[in-house]
Amino acid sequence: MDQLGEFSQVFRVLGFLGVFACLAYFLTKFLNNRDFSKNTVGGKNGIVLSSTRSLGNKQFLVVAEYEKQKFLLGVSSGSIKLLAELSPSVVRTKDSSSNQKSA
Repeated sequence: MDQLGEFSQVFRVLGFLGVFACLAYFLTKFLNNRDFSKNTVGGKNGIVLSSTRSLGNKQFLVVAEYEKQKFLLGVSSGSIKLLAELSPSVVRTKDSSSNQKSA
């Protein structure tokens, strides 16, 4: 009878570890499949950080979108500065710049 109690306890521990491992697996799958390239602040209609480039030494260039406006921001550890308001004609993607070079 004592041997059956030990087996039951070992089975419970293994079951708990199995459930815990499955939960950790699916949680990491969920977090890896999320698209972190579009970071929204303030919900659906908030600020979208569409592009970020590191300049080193905790300094970044950030393209932020709000509604239909785009802004180029300089971000450092102590400040955020508006560098330019981008118009649609100024913003170019890799596809549009490569098409212009080949034309």
